[in-house]
Amino acid sequence: MVEVPTWFLKRQIITLLSSLSVPDSVFARMQESMICKLNEMLVDTDVAFEVLTTSCAEQGNTAAMMLSAGFKPQTEPHLKAMLSCIRSAQLGDLLAKTRIFVPKGRWLMGCLDELGVLEHGQCFIQMSSPSLQNCFIKHGTRFSGTKMNRQVIVGAVVIAKNPCLHPGDVRILEAVDVPGLHQLVDCLVFPQKGDRPHANEASGSDLDGDLYFVTWDGDLIPPGKKSWVPMDYTAAEAKQLPRTVSPQDIIDFFLKNMVNENLGVICNAHVVHADLSEYGAMDEKCLQLAELAATATQALPDFMGKDDHMSYKSEKILGQLYREIRDASCDDPSSSSSAAQACSWEDVSYDTDLEVPGASDYLFDAWNCKCAYDGQLNALLGQYKVCSEGEVVTGHIWSMPKNNSRKQGELKERLKNAYTALRKEFRNVFETAGPDFNELSDDEKSVWYEQKASAWYQVTYHPKWLRKSCEMRELEGEVVPTRLSFAWIAADYLVRIKVRCQDKSKLNQQRPVDALAVYLSDRI
Repeated sequence: MVEVPTWFLKRQIITLLSSLSVPDSVFARMQESMICKLNEMLVDTDVAFEVLTTSCAEQGNTAAMMLSAGFKPQTEPHLKAMLSCIRSAQLGDLLAKTRIFVPKGRWLMGCLDELGVLEHGQCFIQMSSPSLQNCFIKHGTRFSGTKMNRQVIVGAVVIAKNPCLHPGDVRILEAVDVPGLHQLVDCLVFPQKGDRPHANEASGSDLDGDLYFVTWDGDLIPPGKKSWVPMDYTAAEAKQLPRTVSPQDIIDFFLKNMVNENLGVICNAHVVHADLSEYGAMDEKCLQLAELAATATQALPDFMGKDDHMSYKSEKILGQLYREIRDASCDDPSSSSSAAQACSWEDVSYDTDLEVPGASDYLFDAWNCKCAYDGQLNALLGQYKVCSEGEVVTGHIWSMPKNNSRKQGELKERLKNAYTALRKEFRNVFETAGPDFNELSDDEKSVWYEQKASAWYQVTYHPKWLRKSCEMRELEGEVVPTRLSFAWIAADYLVRIKVRCQDKSKLNQQRPVDALAVYLSDRI
């Protein structure tokens, strides 16, 4: 599957970069570009494909493949639902977290240059851009070659690691091309030379699996391309008591750690003080917060969205970005309603292109599988109080009730993992075949899978089966919308069927959204 370790700016790094003299206009321009693309993705196939393949994780693969095969959100309700949920979630993250997509950026794991060829101040980065073609590598020998586009980054780069509170946590290094390191892909390689490891300079990291934000966007590199003096992250010596540890010592230790572990409060206080001060993150209070603990704040800036607190209008870049996206959301009342709206079964269009001879043999089993799948999916949506299946299948969950941010993040991850397991379970059901299956040729296996995929589509989309599903829900007293994601568990085979119906002469290989269809049409 295609997994792109994308990077989004957030408030901490924006605050630091702004304090390091990156112009505010850079962030405003990046947010405006992101909003424009999100607004166009429901009507422009090329823009939608770009958003899916650059800023979404592998959960966006299904929608990307559907676009490549010629499905349109105007006529395909599940595709529209997925795109709407991705749009709503990313707009919501812009408002709540100032989460701005960085095209020239990645989220990479750090590692050490074992060869010792990198000099102090240098790093090595080779990123990959996986192709949707890799979703078909199990379809036989004609599809077995994994495609992986690689690019070595050369020039100045900015790196940072969460949490980043001190200006010195943002490190500016020189990315160089070292042929001896070309076997390392999608990781940030640090030099072993120098008085202090660059990893430690960035928020006290120690290369034990830490992930780093990396960008080679020249607009995000502070003028002068020089790093601020890093903070000293030397660990304090363990306290030694000249006596036996008492119960009061244990109580004091527990209370002290409760304060020290409250990192979210520290980060929020840092953002507040940086916003209030003309010196930004260079302010003495911010530097103290980066080294010590949180200090009390009487009022919070408006961009933190704390309705139950006293707030003030932030004049810094975070406030400007917040009000821009807030006003845009107010002017677009359909920003979330379209994502939450489920279509009636009478409005579901049925695509006869996806009918193949022999599929009728599998309709009964397909119907039983769909009933089981829908039951488990509805249970998940009800348990986590999520509005639409589009949110779950794309991983862009925006309608979950608001708890504290940490708890909501944990709940989202649990839901994503639960749905991943559910989808994997039914994908295994789809791929399960008889004992003689391995004796079939690749072409015979493909015919069998396409027949089964067509059956799964028909019991999901055909008016006859939609009506039957609706009647069953009414008898059981269930008030749930029509579920369509079951069919797309076999999206790769439905895409093959759809591509076969396309006019190959109308495909443009230079157009990214057509590249997969061109690739498939030459092999099926």
